[in-house]
Amino acid sequence: MDAYTGYIYAALWLILAIYLLIQAIKNYKFLFVISGFFFFMFCWYLANELLSIDLFSGVYSLIFKGVAIAVLIVCAVAYLIHKKRQNAENMED
Repeated sequence: MDAYTGYIYAALWLILAIYLLIQAIKNYKFLFVISGFFFFMFCWYLANELLSIDLFSGVYSLIFKGVAIAVLIVCAVAYLIHKKRQNAENMED
């Protein structure tokens, strides 16, 4: 089972990316960012399985963590802006 774990994770990230892409089209446009990140995760996990290089060690690990931290910061800032806007609308009512 251990040989297929990376492929299972890749499939999981792809399913989540597609689901959030559909939700972004229907509801909330910011989900495009998260969907893009999940697609990046899909590519990273799949490449890790297909290539002989370990993409979760060394410099590659730093690249992966850097992208994850950047997306986390973008999501946190967007959340704070959304909350601030929501509080301002509630104060007007």
